Amino acid sequence: MAVNLKAEWRYPLRRLRHSVVLRLLAITVLFSCVLTLLLTALQIERDYSAGIALIENRLADIDKSYRDSLGEALWRLDDAQLRLELGGIVRLADISTAQVRQSGSGAAPLLVSAGQPARGPAIAREYPLVHRVLDNEERIGTLYVQATLTELYDDLTHTALLILVTQAANIFLVSLFVFYILTRLVTRHLMVLARTVEDYDFREPAEPLKLNRRAPREPDELERVVTAFNSMGARLHRAYLDERDAAAEREARRSAEAANRAKGEFLANMSHELRTPLNAILGYAQILRRDASLSTHHREGVGVIQRSGEHLLALIGDALDFARIEAGRLRIEMDDVPLAGTLDAIREIIEVKVAQKHVDFVWRVAPDVPDAVRADERRLRQVLLNLLVNAFNFTDKGSVSLLIEMSATGKVCFEVRDTGIGMDADQFQTIFEPFEQIVHTERGTSGTGLGLTISQQFLRAMGSEIHLRSQPGRGSVFWFELEPAAGAPRAVRAAAPEPRMTTGYKGARRKVLVIDDVAMNRAVMVDFLGLLGFEVVEATGGRQGLAKTLSERPALIVTDIVMADMDGLETTRKLRQIPGFAQVPVIATSASPSGVDEQRSLQAGANAFLPKPIDFDKLLAQIARLLDLEWTYAQADDAQRPPEVCNGPLAAVPDKELQQLHLLARLGDMQEIALWAERVAKHDPHYQAFTTRILSLAKGYQSKALLHLVEEQLEGRTVR
Repeated sequence: MAVNLKAEWRYPLRRLRHSVVLRLLAITVLFSCVLTLLLTALQIERDYSAGIALIENRLADIDKSYRDSLGEALWRLDDAQLRLELGGIVRLADISTAQVRQSGSGAAPLLVSAGQPARGPAIAREYPLVHRVLDNEERIGTLYVQATLTELYDDLTHTALLILVTQAANIFLVSLFVFYILTRLVTRHLMVLARTVEDYDFREPAEPLKLNRRAPREPDELERVVTAFNSMGARLHRAYLDERDAAAEREARRSAEAANRAKGEFLANMSHELRTPLNAILGYAQILRRDASLSTHHREGVGVIQRSGEHLLALIGDALDFARIEAGRLRIEMDDVPLAGTLDAIREIIEVKVAQKHVDFVWRVAPDVPDAVRADERRLRQVLLNLLVNAFNFTDKGSVSLLIEMSATGKVCFEVRDTGIGMDADQFQTIFEPFEQIVHTERGTSGTGLGLTISQQFLRAMGSEIHLRSQPGRGSVFWFELEPAAGAPRAVRAAAPEPRMTTGYKGARRKVLVIDDVAMNRAVMVDFLGLLGFEVVEATGGRQGLAKTLSERPALIVTDIVMADMDGLETTRKLRQIPGFAQVPVIATSASPSGVDEQRSLQAGANAFLPKPIDFDKLLAQIARLLDLEWTYAQADDAQRPPEVCNGPLAAVPDKELQQLHLLARLGDMQEIALWAERVAKHDPHYQAFTTRILSLAKGYQSKALLHLVEEQLEGRTVR
């Protein structure tokens, strides 16, 4: 215990060596000493001046008092009197010696002296002695007086010592008092604060520091320091917590980014794997649709296969677009998008949904809508398809409408309206979240739950946003607005012409080399090009492709860029280095969803790039451009010409058949109506005019006009 007490005493002593209090005391003592010395010097100088003045006055008084008597005694040469007078002068304070000297030219002048000359500092004065005779003064001698300063200096020394000792004692006492006060009021609290700071850990919640003293009425400096320290400790702890959370968030973000990269790679690989069979499906669908031997019904069935494959391709694109949105790599290419082609393509795709649902499809474009809008064409088509497909999915009766008109703000408003199940207001935001769907007990869910999420992101990137209005059981309305294209005229557009069927090309036969390591991809390309009259050579990889290029010398090369032994990019580079083959046209293809494949292919030396599944119309355009070909087209025969609608009298269809048609018209089942028209026309050619008109209305989804036509036929028979 004694050791601890001793340590407790030594600790403050060690700290005092470097204490601010000691420095403060040293400065105070030094300043007090200097001030004391200055004041003492001033006091000594004043006392010295007063002592010198007193001695000077005493000497002057001696001159006044003894001049006449000494002059009379000297005139009489009265030695005894002179000594008596000089003895009286010496007995005065501070006078050490006095002398009378006789003036004259005698052989032995008279000199009378009293006292001893001062050994230390002294003041000496000489005064003339005169004798008056008949009002005449005659100098007969000199009075010499010496005053010592020893006693004055002794008094000054005593005074200085007294002042210094007194002031030293005063300084010492004041210093002790100041030291005690500072230690009591300041230093001990500062030491507590210092120990608290040393022990402070910003990772733990800090307890508020409180000083062991009576709380002042008003906050003083120490109180403000304590308050600032407590506030600083709280801020540091909060900053530590924020930084810890931020570090955890950064780590989570890195993990999420790594997961996103892995997911993106997985989706890219999965997309590549899915696009390979889709290339064959869509390829053969396009080939079959060009087969003139197919009936209209079979050709429409192939069209359904093609559109379904394209829809599946769009779903794959949705997943990839969602991955791009999450990674912040969504690319938007704003341009003037013509509405005619875009809307026609959407209408062709949505026909599948119309045929499957007993729902009317209303399509209306206001006359004052411009021909083009500012948008990304592919993204705009995808948004409209998503909204329309959703509308059909949740509508069992009534209608789905696509209305395009000008808004009050001068923008083009796209509105998708349905009479489906609708939704509550609390679902308005959640349906735009990823993988969120409206769950209905009777219909369940469909799709991936990404369509609206991706559509909203697309429109926000294009400077717009999807708005929603809905009520349960009364349907929903989705709409968005886009800027009209600059200078786009507002006019009613004509219908786009139907594409012609390519059957071959003019001129000598050309040889095409197809390089692909997937057999089904080669088969699709070989069959399609073979139908057009090309001589097609196959290669299963890049090395074999180079060898066949040298042996077959093709006019055109179509190569995939992702192959096992040698990819298409390296094949193209090596081909460009072979003399005589630097100018052979090369079309690169790829099932990879990466947007950089086209740039890489062109840099490697390819002349064109087409993504898989390959659009044969685009392929034909590239082949015609690269080989300078002129295509030949099939002549439109009677079976392929659009049916003419007869406005004259129609042959009477049997009542049973007409009643069945009326039931189908009331149901709005356009697909069954088309099958009915084909069956009746084959059964009896006399009904060709009526069935042709019915088929035309069914293909145009003019349900009301079709129902009105059938009811007219029924009413006419009733009247008869």
